Amino acid sequence: MITPFQLSLRSSFLLLVIFFSLSLVSLNLFVLKPHVKEVVAEQSRQDTVSTVNRLQGTVEYLLSINDTEGLKREISANSASRDVLHLLVLDEEKRILASSKLSEEGLVFNSEHLHISEQINELMRQTSLSIHESNNMENALYGFAPIRLLGKDGSRREQQGLLILEIDLERRQASLLNRFDFFFWGVSIVIGVIGLLFWKVFNHSISTRLATIVVAAQKIAKGQFNTRLNMAGDDELTEIANTIDTMASQLEEDHRELLNHHLQLESILTNIPSMVYIKDREGQYLMMNDRFKEAFPSVASSQGHTAFDILPKDEAEKFAQYDAEVLELGEPIARYTSFSSQNTLRQLHMVKFPLFDRNGCAYAICTIASDLSEQEQTETLLSISRSIFQNTVEAIIITDGRWRILDVNSSFERITGYSKEDVVGHTPAFLKPEKNPKAMFNKIWTSLKMQGHWTGELVSRKKSGEEFFKRLSVNKIMDRDGHMTGYIGIFQDVSKEKEATENLAKLAFTDPLTGLHNREAFKNKLVETIEYAKRYQNSFGVLFIDLDHFKEVNDSQGHEAGDKLLTMVAERLKENTRVVDVVSRLGGDEFTVLVPGSVTESGLAVMASQIIKSLSAAYEIGVNEFIIGCSIGIAIYPRDGGNTEQLLKHADAAMYHAKEAGRGCFSFFDFTINARNQKLIRVKQAMRGAIERNEYHLVYQPKVDPKRLVITGYEALLRWNSRDLGYVSPAEFIPVSEESGEIDHITDWVIHQVALDKQRSPTLIDANIAINISAKQFRSTKWLNTLRRLNNTGKLDAKQITVEVTETALVDSLDQTLDQLKQVRRLGASIAIDDFGTGYSSLSYLKKMPIQYLKIDRTFVQDIGRDEDDQTIVQTVIAMSHAMGIKVIAEGAESTEQVSFLESKGCDEIQGFYYSRPLTLENLEAFHLDDV
Repeated sequence: MITPFQLSLRSSFLLLVIFFSLSLVSLNLFVLKPHVKEVVAEQSRQDTVSTVNRLQGTVEYLLSINDTEGLKREISANSASRDVLHLLVLDEEKRILASSKLSEEGLVFNSEHLHISEQINELMRQTSLSIHESNNMENALYGFAPIRLLGKDGSRREQQGLLILEIDLERRQASLLNRFDFFFWGVSIVIGVIGLLFWKVFNHSISTRLATIVVAAQKIAKGQFNTRLNMAGDDELTEIANTIDTMASQLEEDHRELLNHHLQLESILTNIPSMVYIKDREGQYLMMNDRFKEAFPSVASSQGHTAFDILPKDEAEKFAQYDAEVLELGEPIARYTSFSSQNTLRQLHMVKFPLFDRNGCAYAICTIASDLSEQEQTETLLSISRSIFQNTVEAIIITDGRWRILDVNSSFERITGYSKEDVVGHTPAFLKPEKNPKAMFNKIWTSLKMQGHWTGELVSRKKSGEEFFKRLSVNKIMDRDGHMTGYIGIFQDVSKEKEATENLAKLAFTDPLTGLHNREAFKNKLVETIEYAKRYQNSFGVLFIDLDHFKEVNDSQGHEAGDKLLTMVAERLKENTRVVDVVSRLGGDEFTVLVPGSVTESGLAVMASQIIKSLSAAYEIGVNEFIIGCSIGIAIYPRDGGNTEQLLKHADAAMYHAKEAGRGCFSFFDFTINARNQKLIRVKQAMRGAIERNEYHLVYQPKVDPKRLVITGYEALLRWNSRDLGYVSPAEFIPVSEESGEIDHITDWVIHQVALDKQRSPTLIDANIAINISAKQFRSTKWLNTLRRLNNTGKLDAKQITVEVTETALVDSLDQTLDQLKQVRRLGASIAIDDFGTGYSSLSYLKKMPIQYLKIDRTFVQDIGRDEDDQTIVQTVIAMSHAMGIKVIAEGAESTEQVSFLESKGCDEIQGFYYSRPLTLENLEAFHLDDV
């Protein structure tokens, strides 16, 4: 490195050349040039004196002869030199007689001509020649000489004039000085060029090699010990370079050996499981390995840490005491201790020893600390693992890499019956059943080889020979190096679980009552049959069977009898179908038969007829005999549908058509009836949950005494505004509700709603309300029980209720209907026969029934005034009823003519649009009969 007071040889030589050149220039500027200027100035003064003396005489002569032109010529001639700046002659009045500048002649001398205006008066009075130098920056030389002037008559005047000569001293000096400058600058340049050439040669031959040696030495100093000069030559520089190469080789070898030792030490520090760290005498950490950094990350991120920065004070003081002990003894110590790291208490075995410098003084302490916590934890985990191994309910078997059993747990002994002594050293082949063991073992082996594990279920064999199902999981056992050392198998006896699963599966797809396939199983079979039929271009049939009158038996005889009846139906269905046919119970009284194979309409018709005939035969249950029937809808794949949903829907639609055709028959699906059936199906579906959704409401139509013009009561009429279908006519949904059994829930709701409306409405609170009861509802006493319960609890007064029943109810089950009507009368309610004249119109029924009212159907009332026969029937019914003590109500009256006729014939009450349409509860309060 070059210090401020040291220069390289190259720089020194270059500076020497520059110094020598500058010295020559300085000699010229500061020594020779001033001397030359002084010599030139002295010579110029002498020349000026000589010139002024000569001109003085000449001018005086020319003036004496009054030769003005000659004077001018003389002045002009002596002004021709470039050194003469100014030459002029003044008279006694300072008027310029002659001048080197013609423009000044005749002018009075002033400061514009020369810079001596202040001295001119004194100069005009002097009598001898004088020389002056300028005292400003012009560097001029002035010569002054008095001039004797003559008068016009030739006599000498007392006044005198003045001759002035101004010489440019700088111009005189410049010529010589320029030659000097040229010479010295030329010499300096030549010296500089020669010096640079010499410097270049020096730089190439010596300086460059010296620089190469310096660069090499710097690289070696930085640790680049493979640097070599390999300089050629036999001078001193070559000898130095060779010495440096030898030194570099030795350093490289020493460094390589030192690096190997360092790498070994670093590898030891990195891989040693113990923490290794070094602290100085003040307790600051100087070095630590990765294990220590993992335990104390903050130490690795900054410098100057001590134990007090990373440990609690008491622990830090303990370690500081250990360090002081090492420094005091100057020898290693070993201690068992503990410390806190990352909220964990660690157990340590610690060895501390001093590190000495060349002088034998301990300058640091090295510590090797082995963490015993992991060892203790490992031992604990081994103990826990052993406990789990022995006490787990799963059987565990451990083998070596050749499948030889090394160990089994107690659950293995319990499940298989084999003891540990029976199996250790053997392969698990003794557990395999005789059927296909090799294929299963190959499957397990392939999975273990490809994935490292296998899980599945297989059949195994106990020591007793009993076979059992086990759920087995097999995994490879790998050592720390990733080498497989054996296998571990864990299994459970799942025989009972397997049996339970099979039973559940059977329950999931079997109807528990009849043993037939259930709905889910039927759909699965239907999907399989469709796929098969698609593949082989086959057809098949679906029979949808709905029992007729089953609900009556179930409601009247109880569920036990109904269940027995369904079981007998299932047996008859199996007797009238083939083995390949799939007989299923969808739920309730609905059954299906899936008829696979290429089918025809005629073949399906024969099967349907046989089923109808068989199911229509009498059933003996206990001491009773029952007769039911069935309606069957038939759909054929692929004609009537290509998927399960379409086939079931179309078979169901055909079944509905069969029921409408009179029941006890079958019907093939026809797309022309599908739309109407679909509407009925939608009504049936929408009806479910209609009560919960508050879609039903009641309207009330007044019944009027035509003679007294007073309202005698109201008929409660049901209306349905469906969320999905909108307004649905009672003519549509009442038959569907009767067929589906929903009518029971609806009637129960109607009775409760009438009770609520009577409490809410001042108009209805004391009025008689007529409620319609369907004929099918007399097969059960649900509606009667509801009426009785509300009457007994005081929520509804049965005396203010009229139960309207149709003639059909009287004909279908007379005894049952009669019994329920008598109970109604005992509650205090009235009874009316609705739609009289449209059914059987049997007087014998009227005699038996405890009825108070008879309602003439609207079909007769509407023809009054147009059809005499209808008028006669109406008149006869009124007369007959009165004769039997029964009051008559005519419904559907819309005109004055109809009302007048009915009144004239003694009709007790009239109901119809003539008086009022059915009214909502809100409109009922605003209705007044006087407004009609």
